[in-house]
Amino acid sequence: MPRVKILVSGKKGKLYNAVVRAVASRRGIALEAIPPGASLFEKAQSGSYAAVVFVLETEPDWEPVRWLLQRNPALPLVAVLPKASPKQRKELLGEGVSEIIEAGDLPAGEVRRQLHGTLERLQTKPQPLSDSDLPITTDLHTIRSALTAILGNAELVLEKVPASHPRRKALEAIVQGVAEVETTLRRVERRLKTRGQSRP
Repeated sequence: MPRVKILVSGKKGKLYNAVVRAVASRRGIALEAIPPGASLFEKAQSGSYAAVVFVLETEPDWEPVRWLLQRNPALPLVAVLPKASPKQRKELLGEGVSEIIEAGDLPAGEVRRQLHGTLERLQTKPQPLSDSDLPITTDLHTIRSALTAILGNAELVLEKVPASHPRRKALEAIVQGVAEVETTLRRVERRLKTRGQSRP
């Protein structure tokens, strides 16, 4: 039986090392640990990997996660971090993170157990999209592409509008609203493409 390929990335440290050991100890998993950057993004887009496990230490680490989710809505991403506030959990799930594991003060054995449970679900072969789901995902992708263009143009205009301009608040509302809709559509697209992995 072929092994499931998993990418592990994030800032190196004690938690990162524990995650790498935990993933590597799971039978049937082929682990590839790689730092954030162009090589990670390229591999994530290759279609060869079942998921990305990303270790987050601080909020600035989130940018590679956002990029991965935007470019690869069908690729499950598991975030492992020391602790997440309710706001952080909401933001990560809103961005499209599949699962969040809070390591905190958990012993290495418990971190390994939680990761193994997640990996077991990822190793389950997903059911293909139904004939009715396929056109929906295509339409979602088209809508998201249009929204990205609208958002980019609105942001360019906003950069040229002074803070005192009476129309600036309206432009800011457009940018915020489009960004929220795009995030919601990305989350829907991700759930459509990965829901088979959560089925027994």
